Amino acid sequence: MAASGETVAAAMPPRQQEQQPALDGGALAIPVPAASAGEQEAEAGGDDAPKAAAAAAIDKAAFLRRFVESALRQAREGQPDEYQRLVRVFAYTRHGGGPQAAARYASEVAPWIPALAASVSALGLGCRELVGTVLGSDWVTVPDDGVAHRYATLVLQLVSARPEWVPQAAAALVRWFGFGARRADEAEAPRVHARAHRLLREICRAVPTSGSSVIAALGELWPFRTAKARLHVLFVRNALCCLEYAPGVRREVLRMVLNHMIQLDVEIQVELEDLESDSDDDDDDAAAADEG
Repeated sequence: MAASGETVAAAMPPRQQEQQPALDGGALAIPVPAASAGEQEAEAGGDDAPKAAAAAAIDKAAFLRRFVESALRQAREGQPDEYQRLVRVFAYTRHGGGPQAAARYASEVAPWIPALAASVSALGLGCRELVGTVLGSDWVTVPDDGVAHRYATLVLQLVSARPEWVPQAAAALVRWFGFGARRADEAEAPRVHARAHRLLREICRAVPTSGSSVIAALGELWPFRTAKARLHVLFVRNALCCLEYAPGVRREVLRMVLNHMIQLDVEIQVELEDLESDSDDDDDDAAAADEG
């Protein structure tokens, strides 16, 4: 849990905001509540410091849960400010940030995961923006395995409580099947693929009808014929991995793989014929030049 004064995404009542010093700008530059007596005792040290630290952590966890509940309630009442702050907490894309940005995101989002998990039953279709941000975050790339596990648990709790989000969750995970096609991502790819499949497996167990959503996501996100060979290999390999934990999709997945291979074969044959035609034209031009 974040220490007092650390940057986390939370909103403060005006009186408490006055107690907080200005913080440096950052992705989630919203101050936490003023230090409680337990936090002050923990920072001071002493024999009771561990108990005080535990009490302070509980205080902050309760504060974050109340903030989430308040944000969702106010959004329903037409006051979206706190809701939008909550959306920004979970927003993260790996592009351009590098490992340091991923580590910072993991540390900042970690205390919010259990806070939002306590309210997953309230995340209906009216919370489309927040849920879309949670599912669309690049959380599978964070370096902290503990945070990644807790995030995956949040998503599992969400789709278990609100199955209407299964299609979007499946698509958010299947999009990682081609990750690693770029040379810069090769080292990270096995961990990312393992996290995606682990969560998909649990979703299929928790929601037995998830297979249709997996098939739909595969069909929508399957690479184009003109994509790099490495991307095709990775995507097909990961699609076949789904058969290990979702046997109900076997027929459709195998059909999709076979159709994909046929399309690629046709594409290759057309390109070979074009090359042969170009070669024949060049030979004819050369012969005509010699005769001239």
